[in-house]
Amino acid sequence: MRNRIRSRRAPPVGKMRNVPLGTALGLIAFGSVAAAPAALEAQERWPLQPTSRNERIIAPFLEGWYLNDDQTITYSFGYLNMNEETVQIPIGEGNLIEPAEFSGMQPTVFLPGRRRGMFTVTVPASMREDDVWWRITNPAGEVTEVPGTTSWDAYRLDWAPRPHGTVPPEVSFEGGQRSVGPGLGPAGVLAERTVTTTVGALTTLSVHVKEISVSPPGETDPTLLAGPTPLRVVWTPYQGPTGASVSFSRHESSPAEAAAFGGWRQDGPDCYAAVPCAILDDSQTVVVASGEGSVRVVATFSEPGEYMVHAQVNNWGRPDSGFTDQCCFTNGYVRITVSPS
Repeated sequence: MRNRIRSRRAPPVGKMRNVPLGTALGLIAFGSVAAAPAALEAQERWPLQPTSRNERIIAPFLEGWYLNDDQTITYSFGYLNMNEETVQIPIGEGNLIEPAEFSGMQPTVFLPGRRRGMFTVTVPASMREDDVWWRITNPAGEVTEVPGTTSWDAYRLDWAPRPHGTVPPEVSFEGGQRSVGPGLGPAGVLAERTVTTTVGALTTLSVHVKEISVSPPGETDPTLLAGPTPLRVVWTPYQGPTGASVSFSRHESSPAEAAAFGGWRQDGPDCYAAVPCAILDDSQTVVVASGEGSVRVVATFSEPGEYMVHAQVNNWGRPDSGFTDQCCFTNGYVRITVSPS
């Protein structure tokens, strides 16, 4: 069984060093990406070593796996983009899931920095022993890949409430939605209705969010007992035509003070010197102080084609929520068809 994260140069194939997934995750997630010694560098490259400041790799990550009640397996995937700019890689030979039947929900727009739990793949119980690979061919030709595998029990995740009773929030769309896997947390929901618009038109996107965490009996944390837990909704481009862009602006229903977090770095703890972070505009981040409501943003699309926008809804204001245990956030996805103006 293949069970390693690998980095290699696309044909012609050069030397390759295999690194166990756990080792690779530990090196990257905590910012201790090692530089190759000069003597070694002349012989071969380290698996995730950037080739240059402008040709750094995008590496897929397995965040962990869930055993669901029906015995299906859900794998959570994220990525690390070591470039200072957003990189686009369309779904296809350069950005694929194997087996191919599970391809389609992976991002094609890679923001700078570390993005955890961006999508999931759910496989039937009969495939529990089979690996599901996410493979990316970087623009400079470097190929990075990682398996969704149950081989490491240390990467097993669960849907249970965290110590303070926190669970992923509910996310729903007008017109209905379908679950992507179990339908909560990284395995979020996809809007049933595809939004249609034209190039350059101001297009309103909407999602309904609800915080459903319940503090356990005996909870004494005053920050949790004082009132509802605010939710934060972050809108980002997720898929789209290569070379196209999506811009966001604040919807009139979102008061200016709702962007209470200011210029939001997408992943604070992983913003360290070696890896850049996506700094998003205030209009992309809306705080729902009451813990429930409809959140809107105005999006504008630069080119015709098929897009997907990502709305990540989180309650990381609670002390038991965070990226590291894949709690407590829920992903929402909206498809948009853009026609020429």
